[in-house]
Amino acid sequence: MKLIKHLIDQPQYLEMLMLQPNNQTRLRLAGFFACLVTGGLLLMHHQAQAETLESSSYIIQFGNFNVTSGEKSGTNYKVTDTVGQTGAGPYGEFGSSGYFVGSGFQYIYPLDQFSFTISDTDINLGELSTSAHNTDTNVLTVTAPTAGGYQVYAYEQHPLKLLNGTAIIPDTTCDNGDCDETVAKVWTDTAIGGFGFNLVGDDAAVDFIDSTYFRQFANNAAAEPMQVIMSNSGYSVDRSATATYEAGLFGSEASGTYGTAIIYIAIPSY
Repeated sequence: MKLIKHLIDQPQYLEMLMLQPNNQTRLRLAGFFACLVTGGLLLMHHQAQAETLESSSYIIQFGNFNVTSGEKSGTNYKVTDTVGQTGAGPYGEFGSSGYFVGSGFQYIYPLDQFSFTISDTDINLGELSTSAHNTDTNVLTVTAPTAGGYQVYAYEQHPLKLLNGTAIIPDTTCDNGDCDETVAKVWTDTAIGGFGFNLVGDDAAVDFIDSTYFRQFANNAAAEPMQVIMSNSGYSVDRSATATYEAGLFGSEASGTYGTAIIYIAIPSY
């Protein structure tokens, strides 16, 4: 059986209200965050025993069709069952046989729902200057109650760009010019401007060694593919990481209001 499910959270696009002081740039990073959930379950079987149901929008293939399965409950009981499946379990016993196999449709259901939350979608980097880097943060939290875990991808619509103009604040290349959207490097030199992010916490990509390591966001305007920033290959509950957004000026940028949109995509694996 192959099951595909799509769920897209209502996007949130936050308007930007800026001031334009003398020769300085007040910047608010617009937040546009979406959650795309795509799950697949594929069970293969001997062709001689297969049944097939299909239409223009789906194909279901399976070796047998159970009479009933799921949860049943009453005033003083609750039970899960599978009726009609060939060789339904369970087999073995915890603590005695050394193994336990739950063979049956009732064992294929999550104990928790998949969820992806962003603590704050109003990221404000304030007034930028050439003498300092400004930062703001939010927290990404994932629950993926599936055997295959999850991945969170991220990208930007474009570099920080002057509203109603073409000037940009380029993505950072870090202190030694060696970071990009795929690898994080140290960025602590405030004389080096740009825009980047750091991620520290549960399941963060391993190149974020500590809070001084930054990446660029993948630039959708330049057709750069989105990049994985969080992942786990197993059952995951309340896995949280703090994202730090950082920006500074080189000194040649035009005064005005700059902004972009950051998109996060969380995908569970079944």
